[in-house]
Amino acid sequence: MFRRKKPSFSISIAKDALESIFDDCDKFDVDETGGRLIGTYQQKGGRLEIDVQGVLEAGPKAERTPTYFLQDGEYQEKLFRAIEALHSNIEHLGNWHTHHVNGYPTLSGGDHATYTKTVNHEKHNTDFFYALLVVSKNRNRDPRYSIKHFIYLRNDKVVYEIPPQDVRIIDTPALVPPQLNARSTGERSSPAARKDAINPERAKDLEFFAEFYPGMKALLSKSAGTPYWKGTLTLIDGIQADVVAMENAESSEPYYSVATSRKTADVEHIRTQYQERQFRSARQAVVDLERDLNQAIYRAK
Repeated sequence: MFRRKKPSFSISIAKDALESIFDDCDKFDVDETGGRLIGTYQQKGGRLEIDVQGVLEAGPKAERTPTYFLQDGEYQEKLFRAIEALHSNIEHLGNWHTHHVNGYPTLSGGDHATYTKTVNHEKHNTDFFYALLVVSKNRNRDPRYSIKHFIYLRNDKVVYEIPPQDVRIIDTPALVPPQLNARSTGERSSPAARKDAINPERAKDLEFFAEFYPGMKALLSKSAGTPYWKGTLTLIDGIQADVVAMENAESSEPYYSVATSRKTADVEHIRTQYQERQFRSARQAVVDLERDLNQAIYRAK
């Protein structure tokens, strides 16, 4: 990656995501603070294009001093999985943190060591690491803070500082974890508000389907505002059937229904039964449907 010619970079940041960073800096104006950057990216030859679509807050167990900051990784992972269940292409892009409280104008030696180790770790998911640094507060000016941007590449000792002309602020909403959407409305728990609450089964479904049913893909229903899973099952007679597992968050406890495109007579009674069935998770719905369809096909031989 990036070795045939000198790499080039472009960065776009959702305006709401950047404003949330500045809000956090306003809140913690004595101690360092930060968070994780999430979004998407594209690699085109030697060019890397990063699109920051959201920020994961540091979390309730984060540690802060004027010269030290440690994030609550477990909390952030839960937030990431909740967003990933709705936006399957989302990635960890890097971190942001602030030096405006201590006056240090660039990344520290400790920052360099940490980010270099991270990007070269065998389990790091991408071949780059993006670091956004807040360096100073602009009083009575827009933007509220001055920021710098750095890219680390795997197996590359050079640290690339991205000039301002290669960074764009896009006037678009940021991706927000579902429970933060519910919190921001100030509403009491209700079926409508619960649609935005984290459903822990989503992350479990994601891991299960990735390993055992890679053809099942997470999508988002624009009309219902909830995720659903769609894919193809190959049944015991060799015929493929489309399957859709849909989340319903209108009740006090979210549940899933499942349907199949197969309409042959040997499975018609199964289709009828499943119109009324409810499941705790999408994975349970798909596994049970596959089992019952195969049993019906076998018995009809």
